[in-house]
Amino acid sequence: MFRDRRGVSETVGFVLVFSLVMLTVGTVLTVGYAGLQDARDAERVNNAERAFDVLANNVEDITARGAPSRGTEIRLAEASIGPGEPVTVNVSGFAADGSREFSTGNDSLGTVVYEADGTRIRYVGGAVTRVQSGGSTLLGDPNFLISEDSVIIPVVELTVQERTIAGSRTVLVRSERELHDVEIDQSGIDRLAVNLTTPAAGAWETYFESEGMTCERPDGDDGTRLTCELEESDGFRVQLIRFTIDVTFD
Repeated sequence: MFRDRRGVSETVGFVLVFSLVMLTVGTVLTVGYAGLQDARDAERVNNAERAFDVLANNVEDITARGAPSRGTEIRLAEASIGPGEPVTVNVSGFAADGSREFSTGNDSLGTVVYEADGTRIRYVGGAVTRVQSGGSTLLGDPNFLISEDSVIIPVVELTVQERTIAGSRTVLVRSERELHDVEIDQSGIDRLAVNLTTPAAGAWETYFESEGMTCERPDGDDGTRLTCELEESDGFRVQLIRFTIDVTFD
């Protein structure tokens, strides 16, 4: 009778120890796998940010240094790349009496977008932004030159191929200049207004305010519209240079 009880106790002990070991192994595997997934997702986004920084530099070679074309390799890792929601921009200049000296009208700037797990890395108008559910961040500024006596605005219009590539492969993004034109070169401007409609309104607002402009969001922080102005009582010169660039994916 004593030996039977001891056998039962040993069996129960073995089952308890084995269950505890299996529970520990399962917990470690679950938590560890989730951690690995998070690390992989973070590294994927970081790689995309670095690749778009190269893309921005390559386009700047075209707009600022006269290169006819450039190619940028971007590696996908269960992500996608293609055209995105365009940015609409209007630039207007006003004299001291409030009269409008010029207006570009509403220009639609094409966008290249890398998307993975709800995070979008966007190149548009010379700028690189990251857009997530919590808001937007400027990763690379659009290279506007804003000072007390002069403003130079490069308007980079992308004509993006209507093609989205998804999966895990390397994509070659080709950028080729089609047009380069000085559209506006005017002095005596007392107030400059830039109106944008973009999913990354918060990022653009941060940039313009850092350049000394005052901005407002007509629809609040959740809206896509942004209005920024620069005023100088002594007047300043405005140059607006337009670039049209074809973008294709291979």
